[in-house]
Amino acid sequence: MSQRTPKRRPPASRPRSSSHLSLATPPPPETTHPADALPENLVRLLFRQAAGLVDEDDPIQAELWCSDVLGAVWAATDGDPAAEETFADAWIAAAEALDDPDRPAALTALTALSRIAGSASARRAATVAADRIAATGVPRPRWAVPADGAADDVSAGECWRYGDVFGDQETVLCAFRRGSSEHAMLVLIDHTLGGIAKDVFFTEAVASSLADLQYELASTPFAFLEPIEPAAARRRLQQAFAITDGLVEPRVNEELAPHRALALARIRQLPPSIGSIVPEPAVEPEALVEEFLAAPEAADLPDAELAARWAGLLIDRALAHADTPARVGPGVLDELLLVDVPEHAVLDAAAKSAMPGVLAAWIRWAGRRQSLSEPAVAWLENALDEMLDEFSEAYRDPGAVAHRNTCPDAVDLRSLRPMWLPIDLTRSTRTPISPSVLRATSGASKVGRARPK
Repeated sequence: MSQRTPKRRPPASRPRSSSHLSLATPPPPETTHPADALPENLVRLLFRQAAGLVDEDDPIQAELWCSDVLGAVWAATDGDPAAEETFADAWIAAAEALDDPDRPAALTALTALSRIAGSASARRAATVAADRIAATGVPRPRWAVPADGAADDVSAGECWRYGDVFGDQETVLCAFRRGSSEHAMLVLIDHTLGGIAKDVFFTEAVASSLADLQYELASTPFAFLEPIEPAAARRRLQQAFAITDGLVEPRVNEELAPHRALALARIRQLPPSIGSIVPEPAVEPEALVEEFLAAPEAADLPDAELAARWAGLLIDRALAHADTPARVGPGVLDELLLVDVPEHAVLDAAAKSAMPGVLAAWIRWAGRRQSLSEPAVAWLENALDEMLDEFSEAYRDPGAVAHRNTCPDAVDLRSLRPMWLPIDLTRSTRTPISPSVLRATSGASKVGRARPK
């Protein structure tokens, strides 16, 4: 599954390079000042934007702006963990090199960076640089000076978890307070894609956001909404972002990149947890296929060979996406029928004819293993019928046809070859950031507001 199979990032101990991204090519000599790593037009743009935040009253606007800039670096470098560090060093140096008229903007940018930067070393460096500029008499930005002696620290409030009983997705809502104001962060975690953090949304309407989730709960079958301890929320969110950062080109929504750095900063404000998420026990795909074929739900399937091949495809798809192999849900079926099979499986008439019966049996078998209620299983069977109506068009889509006819890991259900979906855990070596990072950051500005989808 070449395009859709997530590619894991190589271990950090391996040499890392990027053939298309490099902050300076060739690398600057050691005598070059770090501030020279950023082109002059980008420096002017970043600090012109920062100047507009000097008199801002709301700290989160400056934090969102800084997060947007760092998110542009993250997106342009495919999440290279060294790229933000390199960029932050250059940004700090450029701020300290500014002339007196621009120093309030420099102090604003450094203050935001000291709160939002991903690494502790970058936050410390930004703090030290900001203190040096403030020591020369440059006033702190208005939003960084709490009014009436109010505390400027962010404290965590209630956390909630909204999701479906099938385990496809969940949204974690965390409330935060700073002085007399409050805001909420909502993170969408997608388990059909291995548990990635797929989207992030910030809002000042904390109560109405929770009310929205309660409204969705009342109108959505087989959903749940429950309070969750802040420490447990931190554990779930840290894992989701770690999974996202461990993939090359993860399938995230467009709002994740600009909000990512601020989200990680808020996660650091949640209390630490001494617990851990217990991983699913390892499974043998062949044993699961045999268990399915021996189950009463599969007893009436006319072609055991095709049933085994479809079951193998379902299991391999789950393993390729780091999902639970025998889990079933509308998201799993949607990905399988409208994405994975059209792009990666070559079917003949017999395979297409067997598909509805095998998938219906799989829903009943997997639903029993998941302890899903009978209404939930029935709802899934109805959802399957709707997806099957859309499958033919998806399978005939010219883009899908071209992809499955050319990708090297297409699965041929017409042949007797063993079925497997190779997972590409490697990636060509990469080199540190390039001018494309600089172009990407030049487009950063105040982020928009959009709910996770």
